[in-house]
Amino acid sequence: MTRTPVTSTEVERITHERREGTTDLVAVEEPLQIILEHGEHHARRQTPLAVTMRTPGNDADLVAGFLYGEGVIGGPEDLIRIHHCAQAETPDNVVRAVLRDHIVVPSRLLERNLTVTSACGVCGERTLDALSKEGCSRIVVEEGSLDPDAIRRALTSLEGSQAFFRHTGGTHGAALFNRQGDLLMHREDVGRHNALDKLVGAWLQSPPTTEDAFVVVSSRASFELVQKTVRAGFVMLVAIGAASSLAVDTAKRFDLTLVGFARESRFNVYARGERIALEAARDDFLEVEAG
Repeated sequence: MTRTPVTSTEVERITHERREGTTDLVAVEEPLQIILEHGEHHARRQTPLAVTMRTPGNDADLVAGFLYGEGVIGGPEDLIRIHHCAQAETPDNVVRAVLRDHIVVPSRLLERNLTVTSACGVCGERTLDALSKEGCSRIVVEEGSLDPDAIRRALTSLEGSQAFFRHTGGTHGAALFNRQGDLLMHREDVGRHNALDKLVGAWLQSPPTTEDAFVVVSSRASFELVQKTVRAGFVMLVAIGAASSLAVDTAKRFDLTLVGFARESRFNVYARGERIALEAARDDFLEVEAG
C-alpha cells in the first residue's frame, strides 16, 4: 500500500467550556531504509547505509540528496537508478540506490549503519576540513547582487507552497528560488534536513537553468543545513529560525550568505551580508555580523 504524507487521527479537543472527540490531520512519519548496491561489476555488494525518519513521498529525491550531501555521489550521473525494494517486508519503506561501478563509498559511512532521526541529520559526521576535502569550494557572488525584495517574495512563496503544513502544522519546508525570488521548486518533510535533501535531490535530477539560486527553509539554520547548501553550491540560505554557532562558522568559511530570523519586515545576516543590496529609505532591516 502506498504511503500518504498526511493521515487522520482521533483526538480529544479540550477548551474552557467543554471537551469533545473529533479528528485531526497529522503528518506521517515513517522509517526509510537506504540500501546501497555498489562495487565493481564482478564484486557487487548490497550494504545497508542508513535509516531515516521521513514523511513518505519523493523518496528518490530524498535518497539522491542524502547521498550527494554525504559525498557518496558527485551528481546524478553516478547513479544507475533509485527504486523501492519490492521484495522487502514493507516495500514503500526500503529504497535501493544502485551506484555506478567506479563509485567508492566513503569508509566512514560503511563502518556503521546510520540512524537518522527527523530531528537532526547525520550529527557529528562532518567537519569543516571534511567539507573542503570533499570538493566544497567557496561560493563567489558579487557584492550587492542579492535583492532584499527577492527574500521577501521568497518568504511569502514558501508559506504558500507548504500544503502539508497548512493541513497538519507538522512539517518543514525547503524551497529553491532564483535571484528575483521566483519559486523554482519546493519539498516538505517532518525532518528539516529531509526536506532539504528532497529539494537537493530534485534539483540534481532536474537542475533549473539559473545562477545565484538560493534556499529558504522554514526551520532554524543548523550546521547540517548549511553543509548541504554549501555542497550544492547555492549562494544563500535563508532560515525562518535562528542560526547555530557552527552554522555561522561554516557559512563564513565557505562564503555562504546566511540569513536567520527571516521576516518580511526584517532579518538577521550572519555571514556575507555585503551581497545583499542596501535599500534607500528603508531602515527596518537588521544586519548582524556581515562576515
